[in-house]
Amino acid sequence: MRKQKGATFLTWVAGAGLVIFAFITGVKIAPLYMEFYTVRSLVDRVAQESSSKSSLQQIRRKVDDYMNVNSLNSLSSSDFKVEPVEGKNNTKALEIYYEVRKPWVANIDFLLTFEYSKELGAADDT
Repeated sequence: MRKQKGATFLTWVAGAGLVIFAFITGVKIAPLYMEFYTVRSLVDRVAQESSSKSSLQQIRRKVDDYMNVNSLNSLSSSDFKVEPVEGKNNTKALEIYYEVRKPWVANIDFLLTFEYSKELGAADDT
């Protein structure tokens, strides 16, 4: 008599369920990270094109222009802050901090927080 080898039907169904569950999770989260990388490149470009002497209105105008070009409708230019850099005199940084709540399954949500900062006038080092 030979022994049976391989997975049972229940094992295959459970494995397929886990793969589908992971795929759905990835499909819901991936666009949020792609949006964050777009925001990051926006901050890098605006910071590179601006200096510490640029006015807040000039910086917000540049941010608005980049947001229109990249179709970032979930954020506004008021979400971006220009703050002085600690330990450096007369140096400012463009900062963004935002949270995104994305429904996942039933009443369970993902809450993702994104934060990025770049000194104004700094060369792009990426």
